[in-house]
Amino acid sequence: MKKALNNLFRRGEANPIKILCLGVGLAIGLAMIAEVIYETSYDNFLPRLEDTYRITEKYKSAQDDTWRPYTKTPGATAPGVKRYCPEVEAATRFTWLQDEMHLVTEDQREVTANAHLCDSSFFEVFPRRILIGENPHTGLEKENNAYISSRLAETLGTDIVGHTLTWKEFPDFKLNIVGIFEEFPENTHLPRFDVVVALPTIGQVMGDGRDNWLGNDRYSSYARLYPGTKPEQLTANVKRMLETNLPMEHLRKTGASYEIGFQPVGEIFSSSDYNRIMRIVFLAFGILMLAVAVLNYILLVISGMVNRAKSIATYRCYGAESRDIYRMVLAESALHGLLSLALAVLIIFGIQDLLQEQIGHSLHSLFPPATIAVCVVITIAVILLCGAMPGYLYTRIPVTYAYRRYTESKRHWKLGLLFVQFLLTTFFVAVLAVISLQYNKLTNYDAGFEYKDMLYVSLPGTTGTEQQRCVQELKKLPEVAGVTWGYQDPFERCSGNNVYDNETGAEFMNIADMYLTGDDYHQVFGIPVIEGTAFTPHLSDTVARQVMVSRKFVERMRELAGWTGSPIGKTVFITEHKGPLTICGVYEEIHFGSQMAEDADERPTVMFYSPEPRSYLFIRLRHLTPEGMKAVQNVVSQTMPSQEKHVYSLALEMDNLYDSILHVRNSIFFTGLCILIIALIGLTAYIRDEISRRRAEIAIRIIHGATVGSVQRLFLAGLLKIALPAALIGALVAWRVSIALLQLFAVKIELTWWLFTGCALVVLLVVWVLSALLVLKAARMNPTENLRTE
Repeated sequence: MKKALNNLFRRGEANPIKILCLGVGLAIGLAMIAEVIYETSYDNFLPRLEDTYRITEKYKSAQDDTWRPYTKTPGATAPGVKRYCPEVEAATRFTWLQDEMHLVTEDQREVTANAHLCDSSFFEVFPRRILIGENPHTGLEKENNAYISSRLAETLGTDIVGHTLTWKEFPDFKLNIVGIFEEFPENTHLPRFDVVVALPTIGQVMGDGRDNWLGNDRYSSYARLYPGTKPEQLTANVKRMLETNLPMEHLRKTGASYEIGFQPVGEIFSSSDYNRIMRIVFLAFGILMLAVAVLNYILLVISGMVNRAKSIATYRCYGAESRDIYRMVLAESALHGLLSLALAVLIIFGIQDLLQEQIGHSLHSLFPPATIAVCVVITIAVILLCGAMPGYLYTRIPVTYAYRRYTESKRHWKLGLLFVQFLLTTFFVAVLAVISLQYNKLTNYDAGFEYKDMLYVSLPGTTGTEQQRCVQELKKLPEVAGVTWGYQDPFERCSGNNVYDNETGAEFMNIADMYLTGDDYHQVFGIPVIEGTAFTPHLSDTVARQVMVSRKFVERMRELAGWTGSPIGKTVFITEHKGPLTICGVYEEIHFGSQMAEDADERPTVMFYSPEPRSYLFIRLRHLTPEGMKAVQNVVSQTMPSQEKHVYSLALEMDNLYDSILHVRNSIFFTGLCILIIALIGLTAYIRDEISRRRAEIAIRIIHGATVGSVQRLFLAGLLKIALPAALIGALVAWRVSIALLQLFAVKIELTWWLFTGCALVVLLVVWVLSALLVLKAARMNPTENLRTE
């Protein structure tokens, strides 16, 4: 090791470059592998995870023979499963209350938190230590009681227990803090629980559906079975539960079917196609990054063999055996590996803010002790690889080279290593191009409504007078082109209702219900009305029972209900809204929410009219500018002073739907850039080594009249024989991987041959330019200087 330290900065061996490249490779490779480990450990914090299941439901109508699965259930399902099935040890249900809930303490401190309504068995199915406070079995049975997480308690202090928090938007809604629970880890499919509110409180904020057996499917339901129990053993009791409490006979008469299922919690995260493919991608990228770093290290070592051959042969003359040479080389690789690991740690901590933004969770959760141990083992394996191959090559240097110049090129080794690096570089460049184009496709997708110049503000907590005044003042702004309101935010998936036959009770289809919309909704959002008219506000008696439907709604009803002629004036019945509802207009198809394959909502949509603002206010600007947003924010703040309301860009929220794709793109870009740089460093080492080895040949050719161009061609022709097939194979592999990646999206770009050809040509051009410049410098040297060194 002492000799390795002495040789660390020896000229001609590029040890700092080796350590830098290996350090970058370890930083990226280990981070990606750690992320894969993190994702495979989802929900492992749960004791008896193998016995814990999410209760799901699935429904099939008479007209649609396909089962429609849902991950949420009615409120009575979870306690019903516990009551009817003795195999169930515990069951719970919870439902969303509010994200980013603004809470105010008694001493007027304000915090934001995610709040959920949970029943008294919540901490039995999802055990967390209660750090302070009463037993949740009694605490969560009392209306307005709440438990806060340890993370939120760090902000509020533990003395908050026994005091109240007030919902800022609704001052009459108060929570009595009765305990603090240990925060849930980040690697869980569960939402973030900052505040757990007793479920009996639900009636104060929304309809109380705790006892519903059908409909109001908003509850996340879970059950833990007794050890050794399988979900199949619950089938008979679950069937008895449904037959007893649901109108199953009526459903069968209408041709519909309804069932309850059990999904292992340990498979929830891994069952997502997106998560599964991303794990494979990150694992492959991490391994490839480490492989490129190791190959480049070996390439640099082989390139430096000419300079070290004499010293190695001299050691052999003094009795050094092969194991001594191996030990010396392994000591050097161990030193370089340790320094590279230290550099990798510095890189990871240096870019921790960027890294945490890309992965979506903290660095602390990315590297728990178990993962650190895996990273250490991987680093040891890398060190052994970096020492074993060069050690083998050094032991084959003959003793006679101690007395004459070592000229063996190991050219095939170096070209093989370059081949792999060129292949991987082309692969990453092509995949990066595909992901970038797909992200651009999604963020510029025609959703059927205009949102680029739209702003929105949430209205809960404000008074009707404030809302009306705000609308009138906004319309006066010269920057504002239109104002409307609605219940549904366009970046979320709509709730559903069923269209049914009032006479037979048969259901035709499930639709995406946008509920209430305001004046000029279609005009402000740029949604074309293709038949009939939009709502007519002054016809108050009529408009209350009118409905507008999408083009696909009409097409489906023609298939399922035998509609003919114009849909205008026809009546429909929709669950929750009942009927008869008269269709007054048909609008072109629109697509709310994400266009990821798992989230895309292709159901027909319907909307109703509201004369008063509902949930969200939407403001269209003539041009989206910071000045325009500021003017709108000023009006909102002045006209709705009872609450602190903020104006947001709708286009930004729509783009945020694809943040995960953006993060993958950025990860691929960073990884591909590092691989390209490492490959170019290896290429530089190869060219310089070849020039050093063949400097006499270059000089003789120049003396005999060879041009600089012919000398360049001499080197580049052989190099391109390796680079061309490598780029071709890299492009083909990228094409195959891209096909699999695009299956994750409902809207896809078209994969064309010229896209991958262009990426391969870009890589070849970079290789050609760098190689030509390096050879150009050697070809312009005075040939006598080259011959003098021979």
